[in-house]
Amino acid sequence: MLRASVAVVPFLLLLVNAAAQSVEWWQKDLDAALVAAKDKPGAMVLLYCWRENNDNCGAMFSGTLSDAALVPALRDFVCMGIKDDVAGKPIQDRFGISQVPTILMLDPQGAVVDVVAGYLPVAEFTAEIKRIRAGTDTIAKMKAAVQAAPDDLTLQLNLMRKLRAAGDKKGSVAVIDEMVKKDPKGNTEAGAEAMLLKLTDQIFRPEVVPADYDTKPLRDFLGKQKQKRILFLGYDRLAAGEYRRQGWKAAADAVKNAWKNVPPELVIEYGQLVAGKAYENWQALDKLDKTLLKGALDISKRALDEVEKKQKASPDKPFLANAMYLHAAMQLVNNLRKEAFATIDRAMVIDPSNENLKKARDRWLDGSK
Repeated sequence: MLRASVAVVPFLLLLVNAAAQSVEWWQKDLDAALVAAKDKPGAMVLLYCWRENNDNCGAMFSGTLSDAALVPALRDFVCMGIKDDVAGKPIQDRFGISQVPTILMLDPQGAVVDVVAGYLPVAEFTAEIKRIRAGTDTIAKMKAAVQAAPDDLTLQLNLMRKLRAAGDKKGSVAVIDEMVKKDPKGNTEAGAEAMLLKLTDQIFRPEVVPADYDTKPLRDFLGKQKQKRILFLGYDRLAAGEYRRQGWKAAADAVKNAWKNVPPELVIEYGQLVAGKAYENWQALDKLDKTLLKGALDISKRALDEVEKKQKASPDKPFLANAMYLHAAMQLVNNLRKEAFATIDRAMVIDPSNENLKKARDRWLDGSK
């Protein structure tokens, strides 16, 4: 059992709106939360893993998890927030959390029933909660499906992705190895993705310092690939590796190649990821080559356009405001201050309760970027 005591941190409390305050966010330790989950209708702990000053975490909590329509569903669980600070990081590490926001659904014994990784709008997240409550496509069900159809690489690929999102690296590696045995040449897209992950796991091992990454095998692999999704995934991982060793030009080149092959359904997610990374490292990119920031600006605009299109079918004001903020940040570092303030002002009108937008605007007024 885990013994770390983690209280709901002030940031979460600040983000909770009046509707969400009717959902009790657990303020004791995880062991106590697991015991309390036995008496809840859903019999699970909803463990929300997040990071401060992360735009998607802010949008997920102040938007999706604070929506009044979701309150009845959340009341069926013990809801607990875990920040990656001194108190919470040991628990995030225990579950192998590498992406935020991530929501783990834990049974009373502390086992991961399922995972919801990344930001999801209200309608999609509600559907995920209903699926998990119904026991559909949970980790256990997917493992059973793979056992029943051991030659179905697509089933194995989906299980591997879920295990990796849930922090079960060992389990995901075992699935990858089985897939590579069945398709050693990567003739299928699923087999090629398994080979790619096996290769990147070897290159970007935690014990290897970024300066010593040998990316040549990955570049050779990508040079032989024709499948756009595999090219996107591979160049995305190459970019991440180059960012870690501060190879800004190599990282930017890999991002360009990933963007050329980005699947339509990932335009928003990847576009915002690129914008966030560019904003985080804007000084280094600006010093190296100003056109790199211009490229990130174009990508963030495309992502924002897609977010605005989705609003017509599924309105999500906090997420729209967050997307506008990211684009405003890109405008700012491209020295388009007038446009940046116009964009963030529009975002504040759309989501007036978002304190992060106000803080960013005040910071920009002082001349900071």
